[in-house]
Amino acid sequence: LLAVAVFWLAGDAGRAAAPGGYRLVTVLPYIAILAMALSGMNVFAVLFAGIALAGGVGMAVVDGYTPLRFAQDIYKGFTGMHEILVLSMLMGGLGELIRYQGGVAWLLAAVRRFTDRPGSSRGAAVRTGEAGISGLVAVADLCTANNTVAIILTGGMAREIAATSGVDPRRSASLLDIFSCVVQGLAPHAAQVLLAGSIAGISPVAVLSANYYCLLLGAAGVLAILVGLPRAPRTDVSGVERA
Repeated sequence: LLAVAVFWLAGDAGRAAAPGGYRLVTVLPYIAILAMALSGMNVFAVLFAGIALAGGVGMAVVDGYTPLRFAQDIYKGFTGMHEILVLSMLMGGLGELIRYQGGVAWLLAAVRRFTDRPGSSRGAAVRTGEAGISGLVAVADLCTANNTVAIILTGGMAREIAATSGVDPRRSASLLDIFSCVVQGLAPHAAQVLLAGSIAGISPVAVLSANYYCLLLGAAGVLAILVGLPRAPRTDVSGVERA
């Protein structure tokens, strides 16, 4: 909302693109995927259901769209993700190699040097752990220029830091997502920034200065770490949330 307000107040006048025609039934797969994701369904189930629903709607309402065309589109989608698939596998292996060679233990020891100081409270330990998780994924994204790969690379390390520092797993996952997206939107060598600059015909650095959403998201993330809000609800042994 803050980003929308900034764009509204600081944005320049422009010409809106004319809306194209659409059919409501062709939008149903996207609505269904969004609803399933928000309901907390397993991600693989959501992906599989989305593919099946999109193919079914396509064959039902698009002339000439056959099961063979559907299979070809699936293959095209797979080939389009081939590079990121290989890179994710490589980064996952690199992350395990870092853990095996003691890199994770070194990170945990570095976090403990701050959390085990005399007089440090549990809140300070949690904040230090959250800051370590955020910084870790931010550096990984800056090096790889891919937020998905950065999360894969640092996910295991973040889990161990969270367990050691008392960080709630849900906050740990949120911090991984937030700060990987922040760096991804502010790195001049990121694919999205380069694409936006090429489309607009401006320097990628100029794109960064107008990326108010990522700037505000980063500020909100840092503020959340400092004040410890929002607090995740506690759970008992059975996993039931308590007030």
